[in-house]
Amino acid sequence: VERNVEKNKKQKKGGSRGMDLWALVFLILAPISAYSLLKPEKSGIFGEAFSNLLSLMFGGARFLIPIIFAWFFVLSVISSLRKRSRLDFLWTILVLLPASALLSGLKSVFKMSVVGGWFGDQVYPLLYNLFGNTLSFVLCFLIFIFALIRLFRVPVIKLIKKIIASKFSADKSLAPKIIDQKTKEKEKQKETKKEKKPKEKEQEPDIFGGDIFAPEPNIVAPLIYDNGKPQPVLVPKALPINSEGIGYMLPPLDLLAQDKKIDYGQNRKELLERAKLLKTTLADFDIKAEVLDIIFGPVVTRYDLTLAPGTKIQTLTNISDNISLSMRARSIRIVPIAEKGAIGIEAPNPKSAIVGLRGILESDQFQKSASKLSLALGKTTGGDAYVATLDSMPHLLIAGATGSGKSVGIHSIILSILYKARPDEVKFLLIDPKRVEMPVYSDIPHLYNPCVEASRAEIITNPQVAANALKKMISVMNDRYDKYAKCLVRNITDYNAKMQQEGKPKDYYIVVVIDELADLMLSSQKEIEDSIQRLAQMARAVGIHLILATQRPSVDIITGSIKANFPARISFQTTSQTDSKVILDMTGAEDLIGRGDMLFLPPGESRPIRLQGAYVSPQEVEHIIAFIDKQNFPKVYEPLETEVEAKESGFKADASKQLLPVLRLIKERGRISQDLLKANFGGSAKASNLLSLLETQGFIAKPEGTNKWQINWPKLEQFLADSKEIKNNVET
Repeated sequence: VERNVEKNKKQKKGGSRGMDLWALVFLILAPISAYSLLKPEKSGIFGEAFSNLLSLMFGGARFLIPIIFAWFFVLSVISSLRKRSRLDFLWTILVLLPASALLSGLKSVFKMSVVGGWFGDQVYPLLYNLFGNTLSFVLCFLIFIFALIRLFRVPVIKLIKKIIASKFSADKSLAPKIIDQKTKEKEKQKETKKEKKPKEKEQEPDIFGGDIFAPEPNIVAPLIYDNGKPQPVLVPKALPINSEGIGYMLPPLDLLAQDKKIDYGQNRKELLERAKLLKTTLADFDIKAEVLDIIFGPVVTRYDLTLAPGTKIQTLTNISDNISLSMRARSIRIVPIAEKGAIGIEAPNPKSAIVGLRGILESDQFQKSASKLSLALGKTTGGDAYVATLDSMPHLLIAGATGSGKSVGIHSIILSILYKARPDEVKFLLIDPKRVEMPVYSDIPHLYNPCVEASRAEIITNPQVAANALKKMISVMNDRYDKYAKCLVRNITDYNAKMQQEGKPKDYYIVVVIDELADLMLSSQKEIEDSIQRLAQMARAVGIHLILATQRPSVDIITGSIKANFPARISFQTTSQTDSKVILDMTGAEDLIGRGDMLFLPPGESRPIRLQGAYVSPQEVEHIIAFIDKQNFPKVYEPLETEVEAKESGFKADASKQLLPVLRLIKERGRISQDLLKANFGGSAKASNLLSLLETQGFIAKPEGTNKWQINWPKLEQFLADSKEIKNNVET
């Protein structure tokens, strides 16, 4: 290997010395040959002989030789121009011979006093006999120009492209503007340069290399203690830590994978070709349109069109399948762009990029968001990060077919809140009937369950337990309203501000996440629907927010009463237009391409925004949860839950007194029915309430698939025995 390296070095040194020698030779030949051709009588015997020989051979074309010698000197000096040096001799001959033939043609045809030399007198008559005068002259001229271009390395193609580009740039309709992330970053940098003072000198981020969002590491005050010694932790400077004395640290962004950069420049030619193809396809259907802008995104590209006056949007909708076929796209979506007065045609890119969660968390939109419930939903069609706040929605409804990215979207929503809020600021009531999506969050200190104490809080998977938890949330909501009324505040924001001034503990937000609403509705639809409707109507002011997700967006699952209280909705890809209408009240979700492609309908907006959802891998989720678990922060509830438990205990005592005669009647008759209770305790409403109370307390149950009540006799006997024993003790 060392020998080969030394051999290569020697070859390089020898080659460079040879090029220097040739440069010296051509540097001497260029002026000498020029002087000899211009002043042969004063250049001596050698110069005169040299001039006479070239005059005899090439005629007037001999004056090109000093120029060629000078060009060879340039080739020997500039290393970047040595690529085709072996062919330069051939191009030199092809320059001299056609030039000599052209001069002979001018002499013989046009009777001009020029000399073509021996080569010209021999070549041009031959061409004249074969092609005639005009074609011979044109052929010699074209060969001369081509050889001249190749010898002097004139970039003809680049010059033509620049001329065409400058011509098209003057007309917007012929050259649509391509809007991508790189151009947006350049515009932002120009604006920041204008805003900066002249004295300030800061390094601008490199948009072609490196990560412009890369956070600067900073050693913060140690918050984790290992064996009694504080351990400093390297965390990004972008997320300021405000522990407020609770010893908890937000997870760093380094736990998430870095987003891969997209090379937008490679796709420009293809985008222009697809825009031209789109325009041609519309012209085939007698639709006149011009491409205004091309907005290139990570997954979808939008072509903004201006239609001719009198063209209906429905004409484009009717031929959407033809457009997708011509553009070789799986599906396209046609949407009006009101601010531009244009029609946008969204088509998927041939090669889509993965939108990572880290890139959105590093964006200014997320960093500058003051809300603890900031949601990193994804990126827009143009590649901009999109961040929404749950407290302004105030509830979110998510739907989509199986495999469309719904579960990954829920993970990104939960993680984005974990990156903003501490356990004393936000709590999660997680309901996962599928039992496979949320077990990773089972040990985080943010978990909350109003039915149990803080240390026993876990993810709810039983539909009946979920129904009880939602009912208990109504009690929590009512208690908070009573507390806020005593403090003369209207919502949780005002209450926390007042408590901070007084130095008292603040209330936390509660986010209820239900991963599969359809399973809950099938088991106990009445109780679930009533609880969700009640919470959705009133819980916003006290800091309780709902996130409901389902893969069955049908009218029996997402009922009208639920939809009325969920103005913010996310729809992933659906299987039909009917499902799209149920979730969004309009079509369009059936044209999505899946894998995180979504339509987000913000509250108060009439048209949804197309986003590419943020992807977070299971390994990234595990790393974040492991970082939170290592802090060993305890699960703590505020005293509010203790009051609720006390009230619930009182409710159970009252319920026991109310159920005692009912249970005695059931034991006496050996059966239970609504008619039996109606005949002994009042009307139908009273009987229905008693049945619900018996079922809630676990004395009766109705198995799935049957319409007959089953009595839990051991529990009934134990309850009656305990009641009898308590009565005897009281009498004694």
